Amino acid sequence: MIVYNIKKLLKEKSIKDNKKYTYQDIENVTGIKKLQLSRINSTPDYNITGKHIEILCRYFNCTPNDLISIYDAPKEFNPE
Repeated sequence: MIVYNIKKLLKEKSIKDNKKYTYQDIENVTGIKKLQLSRINSTPDYNITGKHIEILCRYFNCTPNDLISIYDAPKEFNPE
């Protein structure tokens, strides 16, 4: 199961920059709609394009390994 760590990266960016960031802030910079960001973050195995992965990695200044986590046992996984 693939899980995207957008919420975690958003929290880390907020702490680092001492400013609260939201999905709206990401949308304003990247053009990726906040509804889609919410779905990406909350839906395991969400189908995201390579271009969106690149855009998010550039926004968060991270690698795909930071953005994406892979878990073997979906029944045991609880993202929150």
